[in-house]
Amino acid sequence: MRMLEQYKQQYLAGNIQFAIVDPNGKVLDCDQHVLPIAPGDSLPDFHPFFECITEISKGAEEEILLNCVHLPGKDSEVIADIHIHRKPEGLLVIIYDLSQHYNNYQAVAQARNESIIKEELIVLKNQELEEREKFKNTFIQNFSHELRNPLGSMLSITNLLGNTPLTSEQRQMIAFLKDSNQNLKLMLEDILSISMIATGRLALDQKVFDFHKFLELIRFTYSAKAEQKGLSFALEIDDKIPERLTGDRLRLYQVLTNLLDNALKYTEEGAIGLRISLNQRRANKVYLRFVVTDTGSGIAPESIPKVFESFSRADAPANVKGTGLGLPIVKGLLALMESEIQLHSSLGKGSEFYFDIALKYPLPSEEAAWLMESPATYTLPPWAKKGKKFKLLIVEDDEGIQTVLFKFLMDTGCFYIDLIYDGARVMEAVIQDQYDLIIMDVDLPNISGKQLTRLIRGLPMDPLKSIPILGLTARAYEQNLAGFRASGMDEVLTKPFENNTLLNTVFTLLK
Repeated sequence: MRMLEQYKQQYLAGNIQFAIVDPNGKVLDCDQHVLPIAPGDSLPDFHPFFECITEISKGAEEEILLNCVHLPGKDSEVIADIHIHRKPEGLLVIIYDLSQHYNNYQAVAQARNESIIKEELIVLKNQELEEREKFKNTFIQNFSHELRNPLGSMLSITNLLGNTPLTSEQRQMIAFLKDSNQNLKLMLEDILSISMIATGRLALDQKVFDFHKFLELIRFTYSAKAEQKGLSFALEIDDKIPERLTGDRLRLYQVLTNLLDNALKYTEEGAIGLRISLNQRRANKVYLRFVVTDTGSGIAPESIPKVFESFSRADAPANVKGTGLGLPIVKGLLALMESEIQLHSSLGKGSEFYFDIALKYPLPSEEAAWLMESPATYTLPPWAKKGKKFKLLIVEDDEGIQTVLFKFLMDTGCFYIDLIYDGARVMEAVIQDQYDLIIMDVDLPNISGKQLTRLIRGLPMDPLKSIPILGLTARAYEQNLAGFRASGMDEVLTKPFENNTLLNTVFTLLK
């Protein structure tokens, strides 16, 4: 029992103090554990809080509990609960020193509040970033949409001019215009690709394609480009790679052309190259390594992380132009292909970009279907050269596009053409006349091309409701194109388009 009393004295007595005071707050008796007070002291003089003693003594309550009272202790501030009992000899004041309890509680509460505030700040920051991202992508989409009409006019008019009698100086100027327009088109596509990758709207289109012809196109293109700059271009292909493969040909082409254009841009003398090797064959897949090399200026080690950031170019010379989007697009597209771009570079010696991807073997049934669907490459089919003319209705509100379409299609000698700029007049024209094909802009005043297409497809007369409709749009997102086709359009071309692409599509629909 003595040991227990000792522990009580050690752990309890030091935290509790008893005092008996008279109605005016004068200490009649007390112990010396929490507050530095003694018999004869006045509690109101010790601390103004105890002014309440006088009022409590006049009340009728038998006991009062006061919580979390801050008082000066012997060595430091004391946070106490004070329990006051009415007794015959006066007021019994019991002071409980709960400083550690209140401090711990305050620390926990503060930590919790800080955590809540941090979470709220994170939510607000994420909302702000999300709003910024939405604004950026909406701006890019609208910006792309507004540029495509004038750019399409520029490309087509330049092509039309190139087919007229010109002096050698004028031909040189036309060639310069074509290059500038093509560069502008590529920049526009790059900006749109970055937006689509960032928003997760870009999906791979896995189809059978001729891998060897694909590489021959790259060989032809970059041999010519390298020769113009006084460089050589080497393409090395592992002869064990199959002729036909299944994958997204367009996105693979975009990756390789961005890497090769980048190599050309930063190489002033020497060579650029593309090497494709077979890593392994397993099940129905081939694992390929693509390596793009150059003998250019190289990249400093500390600048390598920058080259994969959008709109950033590491230590680019003043005479090298570009948006800084090529390598970020490569990085994003390869991520969709479950691959990653790698880079080895030495200042003054050149760079080597490489990546590994898996492409599938096409099944025999897939390959047979691909061979049947492969379109013929032609400008005018034989049956179109025999004097037969088709009647077209062009529905387009942009004067530049109107002029280009009318001039180009009329020059083929294959068409009679009616031109309408107001969508509200389309139904009247379709019912009153007979057309072999309608070329319709999607974004028209008064009524959209999608709505017009649905109205035409809903007509009761078979010859009218089955007229082939070719949509033209500046909205390049795949979800938009799918929506236009779902409305009943037979095919949709994205502005700007090549004249031969338009002509081939028209004849395909007419046939």
